[in-house]
Amino acid sequence: MDYTKRCPECGVPSFISRELEWGTDGVIHLRRSPRNRMVLFESNVIDNLFRGIEDLIGLPIEHIVIESRRREVRRYMEGIFTAWARSFLMRLNEGMSGIPGFSAWGHLIRNLVGKAVAGKTFQVGKVYGYGEPLWGPLWEARDVHPWRVMPVRNPYSVFFFAAEILATVEAFEGRDMWVRYQRQDEETWVFTVHPSGHPVELGDRLRRRRYPFREGDMKLDRCPRCGVPREVWEMRWDLERGIITDGQTGRRMAIFGPHAVDSVLADLEEELGEEIPRLAVEAQRRYVKSRLAAENWRRRGTTFARMAAVRGLGYVAEFEVNERRLRVRLLNSCMPYLCVGMAQALYELAMGRERSEAHWSLSADGELEIAVELVD
Repeated sequence: MDYTKRCPECGVPSFISRELEWGTDGVIHLRRSPRNRMVLFESNVIDNLFRGIEDLIGLPIEHIVIESRRREVRRYMEGIFTAWARSFLMRLNEGMSGIPGFSAWGHLIRNLVGKAVAGKTFQVGKVYGYGEPLWGPLWEARDVHPWRVMPVRNPYSVFFFAAEILATVEAFEGRDMWVRYQRQDEETWVFTVHPSGHPVELGDRLRRRRYPFREGDMKLDRCPRCGVPREVWEMRWDLERGIITDGQTGRRMAIFGPHAVDSVLADLEEELGEEIPRLAVEAQRRYVKSRLAAENWRRRGTTFARMAAVRGLGYVAEFEVNERRLRVRLLNSCMPYLCVGMAQALYELAMGRERSEAHWSLSADGELEIAVELVD
């Protein structure tokens, strides 16, 4: 598959329109699995959200974030590798010591499989805006575990990249590992995976919310050739560097599953207490306000409903605003605490105020109600 091919009309990578569909219900559906969804969201939000929570509680949480994300990605990767394939790879990992002379061939076969899997993953990740993974030094050195060291230029999220590399190596090698990372230069981080137990064990309590998406009638201007919304084709895809840039705001974007954020926040709440939702909203509010100016938001002219739909955050069924209060009802919502914090920040910016109070409720079928009131 040629991941560099683009729509001749709008220039968006063809892989995007082939894999994703922007529905009238405010959801970005996976075409091959319509009940599953993705978001097109500002990628810098991810690490800044968790660092913001760390600052608010005064405790490190990166080990919980990485473990939570690792657990789900490993499940997914083990689903990709069939039971037979994983058994075969594990036998190769053990050196096939019972077959004379086969150990060297076993390592060669395993490394070829590993490089093929990694290469395809690199290409998909670049299209989704995850950054530019590089072949690490252990490949050239012909190490028996060359995938354990991976430099990445401009990772979309250091926390999530660490967890995703860790989970993939665990699934491939069939053993528990842990990961460390360090900055090599301004653009490059080096992730190193090593055999180890996990510093934190989370219970197997994650259950992804499943519900039928409710219909909407969101109208989006679309490319006549591939069907992606205008706001998407106005973004810039640097497929070599794995970077998506919003042409209107200049902010970096990425495409990822919203459950990645939702499940980590659920685990943080379970581990650290019921204050986590409020702290997540506050961290998001602070980050959005630090990156936007009121005049820029107004000049952009994009309604909250269109912004939510293009990002795949849900369908705005009601939107009421005046000089004292904002009320939003969002169907088919995801990443609710980020939505609340974003709505609160944008309202404060629009009104030129420093503080407000936000209240919200989330139903079992994904209906999110947000109320923001200014504070005197």
